[in-house]
Amino acid sequence: MTPRARRLGFGAGLVALTALLVLAYQRFVLAAPAEAFTWTRDGRRFELVTPEAFAVLLCLPLLVFVLARSLADLPWQQRALALVLRFGFLALLAVALASPVRSESTSRICTVLVLDVSDSVTDDSLEDARKDMARVIAAKRSDDLVRLVTFAARPRLVPLEKAGELVVPSVRELRHGARGGGAPAPGGPSQADKPGASTDIQAALQLAYGVFPPGYLKRALLLSDGVETDGDVLSEANRARGFGVRLSALPFRRPPPAEISVVSLSLPDKVDVGQTFAVRAEVYSSRAAAARVRLYQGEALNGLDGVREVALAPGKNEVEFKSVVRLGGEVTYALELEPHGEDVFRENNSYRATLDVPGRPLVLYAEGQPARASYLANALGAQQFDVDVRAPSAFPGSLGELERFDFVILSDTPREALNPGAQELIERYVRDLGGGFLFAGGASGYGLGGWGHSTLERLLPVRMDAERRKEMPGVAMALVIDRSGSMTGAPMEMAKAACVATLSTLQGDDLIEVITFDAEPLAQVKLQPVRYRGRIQNEIQRITPGGGTEIFPALDMAYQHLSVVQARKKHVVLLTDGQAATQGIRELVQAMLAEGITVTSVGLGEGVNSELLRGIADAGGGRFHHAPDPNALPKIFTRETEIVSQQAAVEEWFPVEQVSSADFLKGLSLASAPLLHGYVSTELKPPPAQLILQSDRGEPILARWRTGLGWALAWTSDVKNGWAVEWLRWPGFGRFWGQLVREHMRVKRRREVDMTTRVEGSRVRASVDAFTADERFDNTWTSKLVVRQVGKKAEPREVPMRQIAPGRYEADVGLEGYGSFLLRAEHTRQKADGTQESLGTSFAHVSNPYPREYASFEPDVDRLRRAALAGGGALDPEPKSLFDPRGEEIVYQEDLFSRFVLAALGVFLLDLLFRRVRLFDRKVVARRRA
Repeated sequence: MTPRARRLGFGAGLVALTALLVLAYQRFVLAAPAEAFTWTRDGRRFELVTPEAFAVLLCLPLLVFVLARSLADLPWQQRALALVLRFGFLALLAVALASPVRSESTSRICTVLVLDVSDSVTDDSLEDARKDMARVIAAKRSDDLVRLVTFAARPRLVPLEKAGELVVPSVRELRHGARGGGAPAPGGPSQADKPGASTDIQAALQLAYGVFPPGYLKRALLLSDGVETDGDVLSEANRARGFGVRLSALPFRRPPPAEISVVSLSLPDKVDVGQTFAVRAEVYSSRAAAARVRLYQGEALNGLDGVREVALAPGKNEVEFKSVVRLGGEVTYALELEPHGEDVFRENNSYRATLDVPGRPLVLYAEGQPARASYLANALGAQQFDVDVRAPSAFPGSLGELERFDFVILSDTPREALNPGAQELIERYVRDLGGGFLFAGGASGYGLGGWGHSTLERLLPVRMDAERRKEMPGVAMALVIDRSGSMTGAPMEMAKAACVATLSTLQGDDLIEVITFDAEPLAQVKLQPVRYRGRIQNEIQRITPGGGTEIFPALDMAYQHLSVVQARKKHVVLLTDGQAATQGIRELVQAMLAEGITVTSVGLGEGVNSELLRGIADAGGGRFHHAPDPNALPKIFTRETEIVSQQAAVEEWFPVEQVSSADFLKGLSLASAPLLHGYVSTELKPPPAQLILQSDRGEPILARWRTGLGWALAWTSDVKNGWAVEWLRWPGFGRFWGQLVREHMRVKRRREVDMTTRVEGSRVRASVDAFTADERFDNTWTSKLVVRQVGKKAEPREVPMRQIAPGRYEADVGLEGYGSFLLRAEHTRQKADGTQESLGTSFAHVSNPYPREYASFEPDVDRLRRAALAGGGALDPEPKSLFDPRGEEIVYQEDLFSRFVLAALGVFLLDLLFRRVRLFDRKVVARRRA
């Protein structure tokens, strides 16, 4: 036969083999019933789950074709053997991909013991549980299994096997952590930090599902007192039955330990200032006992009824106190128990609750000169306001503290006297909380206090850099610089830099002079306009150290030069680093002040005469700065220049003119008001800023505008016996300020929307229902919940309230720590123009005084009975019954996939070996052919 004929015959054979395999696959695989791939052997059932995988065998003709075309120089016998091995590999791979399984039935049982080890379970109860678990282990059959899951706040799997035997761990090993441990402070550790401080049976059962091995009937025995603080054991018992787990329960029946706890503290829903009301506490005692009970109002004992000695009967007892609130606002009550006998847990001996008492509007008045704050404070008090007068250093440090106030007044306060971050708090108070804010002037107000370009300037309706009057320079300043020998080096260079920094702060029309002195004064830079900066800087750089120190001649030269020029503000800055004669200096400075020339002193180094320099500043109406480090000089000079250059105080008698109408001015005749004696010059910002009162020069005295949800007002005169000394005697003084505050104060109670709250473990769920005016569900709200812990300085937490149903909005928030919590929900809606419209506010209060684990110690046998009924088990089961299959069998499948894969891998490796080793002698083969 020719080679061509052999090739044609080989190809026809491959086609025939392929067709035969396809027909066989269609008939014996695709068209075959499912039972064709199931068979029984030795009582075991085998099945191919995915027989379609036999399609892999259709690749056999391809293997034959490839082998025939192989370039390997192997005898035909070895090629035939390779074909057989590859066919075997394909066949084993096809069987593996067909997912062979072996099904068996068994009545073996795995029982998981679910043991409660929370703090409410006594050591005696755990010892009883150990004995019960030992009986369960003894009752198991040889092929049964027992596993142990313990739980409190979280579950864990506890190994039972030790040295090949099942051994019940000791009570100490069963516990998850130290039991008890002292009362948690408000804002203290969370429940998650105390492993035994809560009970979650549901989580323990969910862990037990993953403990059961395949091929076993599932049983679970719950050993617990039935008291749960988290989760829902009844719903989980129903789920367990759906998973094939039969749940039984074995309650702890030991009597509760010697325990006394405060269960609740009840306050009336509404209390008026001065009204006597009852505070009721519910106290639980596991047995007859005696205790001392203290009730605190805030940080002090309750005034009317603070301490009680009570005899407690077993069960719940009610203790009632009388109380009265003298001032409106938030009042926190705390009840403290002191048991006279044994008490296992101290964590549950205290309880806090907060009462919001509506009272007179509360005004915060921060005055830069607190000794002179009585004038406005008394006037507002007579207008039925409660006024909290503070120094600027005592300004609230958090928005939660500032939120207490209906109106805030900041008066005559320099910028550096206010706490860091207070400006941002004021801005948030006005914009976000709708508060009212009044900034009052004085010797340290507005530009006089360095408030230019600050957050408060941005908040107020006026600019502090008012346009200067053109008829004269704004500032004439003399810098009197010590150039004695001790100034050599860094001090002199920093003094020059300070002079240059002063130049950059002043305006071009201002006047400046630099006088240097040692034993004699020298006008280094003659008095001239600041616009000649280049020339002035060159003269400053020529300053060199000298010798000696004489202050009086240098100050006298500055006095003589400044007294003959016209300027709105004349100021001298004296810089010296050493000692000098003091004779005549104080009298000279007093004479300078009498002619409107103020003097500030700067002491450089550690050995300065602070008494002299402070006396110069006091007598000269300026400020004293101590600079131990020369590097601080430029900053001090810049700050001093800013204060002086921004000083726009107008100190002259003038009448107040009303420019715009305002509701708070109704009933007041400003035409009869006395004259004011001064104000700080400012400039009104563009609308919506509104000018209410102005001076006879047309400059703002009182201006206001809306900022966010609140009002910001600027009063450029003062509110005490300085510029407003005559106003204090005006009969309308108190009414003027009372009506102004009342119109612009924070409106706390807009539309109130009912809010329901529910505490679940360490979380609170708050919900509100929204309705339109025609009683339909309103689905257009945007709501946020603010949670604040009373007595804690941390910022309140804000969370959005999600819409979960028509008209229903809900938020779920974790309570961090223990104590009393105030909840406020703000509801808004977006209008067509994109702005937010306020719809109302919701208020609520919840208490999380201590872990709920310590609230009840009576075993809840009824709950466990219902859980066993729902789980298909029994209450107090016999140990043997936990391993009784009751005719049940479980059929489980064992995958055989891996066995065939390993066999296929072995055949594949064998094929590789045969292709690398010559099994037949090629000469013998050739001889036989011959």
